[in-house]
Amino acid sequence: LKPFWLKRSGSRALALIFLCLSLSAAMAKAVYYKLWAMTANWTARKNYGWYQVWTRMMPWAFVTVPGACWFTFGWWSDDWKKKATLGIWEPPLVHWDTNMTMYRTDFVKYHAQYPGIPYK
Repeated sequence: LKPFWLKRSGSRALALIFLCLSLSAAMAKAVYYKLWAMTANWTARKNYGWYQVWTRMMPWAFVTVPGACWFTFGWWSDDWKKKATLGIWEPPLVHWDTNMTMYRTDFVKYHAQYPGIPYK
């Protein structure tokens, strides 16, 4: 049993083989074109992708940033609390660190409205 293209005349078989080869070469070119098109503007697409992410996430910043500050405020150092509240924050009068260890700032120890160590 011979393949169908060999049953025909020689010129037709050659034409058919040439057609198949040229189609496969065109397909290979199309594949390479698609690959290069995907990578050619990669930076532009990446930047546009981040733009889309930030565009969709920024409305949530009005909720999440103050919320994160609210829930983490107790972990901030005394200096950052003072800066973040524009100087309004004062250390609490009753604090678990009654010995005023080295982990408390000098502001809390000596310079607050009610300093932990009233004398220097």
